[in-house]
Amino acid sequence: MPANRRNYYRVLHVQPDAPAEVIKAAYRALMSLHHPDKGGDAEKAILVNEAYGVLADTQRRAEYDVKRSIKPGRGANREVKARGCPMCALPLPSTILRDARCLRCHAPLTRASKAHGSTKDGERRKIMRVNKSDWARLIITWNGTPIDVRMRDLSLDGISVYSGALIPIGTTVRVEGAAFDVVAEIVSTRKMANVFTLHAKLVTAQFVAQGGFIQRSA
Repeated sequence: MPANRRNYYRVLHVQPDAPAEVIKAAYRALMSLHHPDKGGDAEKAILVNEAYGVLADTQRRAEYDVKRSIKPGRGANREVKARGCPMCALPLPSTILRDARCLRCHAPLTRASKAHGSTKDGERRKIMRVNKSDWARLIITWNGTPIDVRMRDLSLDGISVYSGALIPIGTTVRVEGAAFDVVAEIVSTRKMANVFTLHAKLVTAQFVAQGGFIQRSA
């Protein structure tokens, strides 16, 4: 049982990508088995309750998934990711076509442009402007549960969002919006009232050309 204390998914006997209804069903089944009033093990019932309390809450589950993804030696995985998909590390062919996507997680594979480098102004203007009222989906682990975030800013090489969950610096995330799909690395965070401002540099990106432009201040 001690090994299970570090993995709430194992406690509830569900997969990390299990939907909310599966988690709820597993919780009910286990509580009917372990509840002290029914002759069960009180310690196991407490652990099941603890696991369900985290996995049934979207924000707490997202934060828990982040902690699970950060393991000793994380830095050693950067070389593997450099040779594979930046989101799920699936090995990639030596030649990647423009606008290609990962066959496993469908993340974009086109390297992000450098807005302050050699990119022409015309390329910056071809993308729709992102409003602060726009919402997007942020994915912390490639097969994890997405969380909703509100857009703050977007450029060809960076993205900034408001999130209810704090995500550690160095975490690779995927952010999907109506006009973009990017993989980025969190470079800074700041707490503002009840939300966090997350700033990330783009690793790969796909944008939908809409005749507008994006700002360069992210």
